Amino acid sequence: MNEHRIGYVLNADTLGCTAGCRMDQSNNPCFGEMVCISAQNAQTIYGIISNVHILDDGLIRQLATTQVIDEQVIRDNRDNRIVPLEFSIIFLGFCQAEQIHHLLPPNPPLSLESVFACPREEILTFTNAGSSGYLRYMVSEKTMLNFDLIAAHFRNLHSLLAEQDRRAWVEKATQTLVHSYRNDYDTLSALLRTLSDATIFNA
Repeated sequence: MNEHRIGYVLNADTLGCTAGCRMDQSNNPCFGEMVCISAQNAQTIYGIISNVHILDDGLIRQLATTQVIDEQVIRDNRDNRIVPLEFSIIFLGFCQAEQIHHLLPPNPPLSLESVFACPREEILTFTNAGSSGYLRYMVSEKTMLNFDLIAAHFRNLHSLLAEQDRRAWVEKATQTLVHSYRNDYDTLSALLRTLSDATIFNA
């Protein structure tokens, strides 16, 4: 398991979880970043960050009503106060007994389990295990945010894969999406339009 902890599970269900951490000016969890979480029965759950929320409190709301906020006050608030950050995670699959499954995990992680940034080798192992069926979980809700999540995932994988492997992965993943939504033209059209804006198709 990677040692780069980025947060702790706050609550979870079968489809995903919410995790939290302290806001860091230099290294916050990123939209589209893959993560791994330990779960019951020696399982490792793989997921993707689908939204990031920077929370406010009474002081933030009070400061926001000030006509001009001094730069020193802003820096002090960001650097010295504990500003909570929450991020939503969609589960993509799990690993048990060294076997990758592109299915929802049997059990969600418990509260306060550590959330780790998924290392490169684990990402490549997970995403290249069999088909790209795990992509369906990212677009189970047909919203622009989820379409952009797919595009972010494509960009991230494109940067991680060796140059000679990129085209094959992109073609396989795109074919999976086309097959999944071949009877839903509106969703497929919107998704492909979003993917067309990803830099990987212009590389």
